[in-house]
Amino acid sequence: MSTFHVGSIFLICWALASCANSLTPTIPRASVGDLSDYVLEPLALRVADEKISEASAELKLAHTPKATMQTVASLLNEVPWIGRLLNFRNVSQKAELEEDLAWLETRRIPLKRELLDLFVSRTTQEEEMFIFCVDGIQRRYRALDTNRFTRLPDGPGPCEPIQLYSLKKGRT
Repeated sequence: MSTFHVGSIFLICWALASCANSLTPTIPRASVGDLSDYVLEPLALRVADEKISEASAELKLAHTPKATMQTVASLLNEVPWIGRLLNFRNVSQKAELEEDLAWLETRRIPLKRELLDLFVSRTTQEEEMFIFCVDGIQRRYRALDTNRFTRLPDGPGPCEPIQLYSLKKGRT
């Protein structure tokens, strides 16, 4: 075989290999943005809902009179002028509770945003694996493609606790 034939065969093989590679679909690599859309944002909403529910239950518990106070109050309620004072106090406490619960509800969306920002800022990516922390647990996800992720077993390390500012009074 002449050099011309070997060169021609090599050129044809190279051209065929190039065409085959261009026909092979390339799967786009998932990004932190993709993880945010499909995993972190729904997770932030769920965690925010849980935190709001916990805070609401704590408020209701804090405003529930203790059994002994309830008994004393019911006895004192029989005395006319003390009864009126106790009723006023109960109405006032109930209004305060309702106000606190309403304020807490206004914090749901800011809390979700704060959690999402924290999750995104603390996410690391290693190849097709994403690692971030939730409630002190290292969560790991593998990208199957740009809009599908699968959760892997939790990672080994403890995570630093999350400081949330959206639920603190005085912040808007």
